[in-house]
Amino acid sequence: MTASLPPGSSTRARWQHVIREAFVERLGIKALSILIAVLLWLIVKGRQPVQDYVMVNVLPTLDSSLVMLETPQPLRALVSGRAVDIAKLRADPPAIHRIVDGDAPDTLVFQVAASDVRVSAGLADFVHVLDVQPRTVSLRFGDKATRQVPVMAGQGFIQLRRGLALLPADVVGIRTEPRTVRITGPRQLVRRIKSVHPYSMTITEGDTTAQLADIDTTRLGVRVVPSRVRVYAKCLVMEGRSGPPCPP
Repeated sequence: MTASLPPGSSTRARWQHVIREAFVERLGIKALSILIAVLLWLIVKGRQPVQDYVMVNVLPTLDSSLVMLETPQPLRALVSGRAVDIAKLRADPPAIHRIVDGDAPDTLVFQVAASDVRVSAGLADFVHVLDVQPRTVSLRFGDKATRQVPVMAGQGFIQLRRGLALLPADVVGIRTEPRTVRITGPRQLVRRIKSVHPYSMTITEGDTTAQLADIDTTRLGVRVVPSRVRVYAKCLVMEGRSGPPCPP
């Protein structure tokens, strides 16, 4: 005698088979489908326009007489664009550029706006800067400055003597080593000094020994390094000029 199945047992078995097939069978294909769906979602999400904050570097271009005491703090900019482009922007942060002249005060404060933020050329068409915070930047400079200036030894500072006569300045070639020196002092004074010159001296023609000349620091108010330079002088051939010729 065959035992009868409980009512609804076939339906229950069929649902168990469906559930087992959904969660157990073909796991590889199901996992791949889920992965493809996640990737498609990320791609679509990355191309949707969003707004987010990114860091902005402050990059001042300073006069050679200025020494900045500290690096300016980065700013934050609110930008709009595709998420994928904003992610690239974080790897190549935008910047604010500012040219600072030598007559800037010890503390320079200037205003910035969204239009001052520069985005790299490859992203400029896809990312738009909406705002920047804070809207002021402070730069602090030292009260002392250092710069290189040329040594001007001509214009009568160095004279070349032939026998008892001094050769005219326009036929005398002067060369110094080094050709530039470093000056250090109050920033406003350093900014005004365009060149330095040695004390006046006379060199005998034909003397191949390098002559040492001290730099004239009278009324400069700065420190000069090196404080003396080697000076070489020779007669130049001037075509069409009357007077004593240069020796062969």
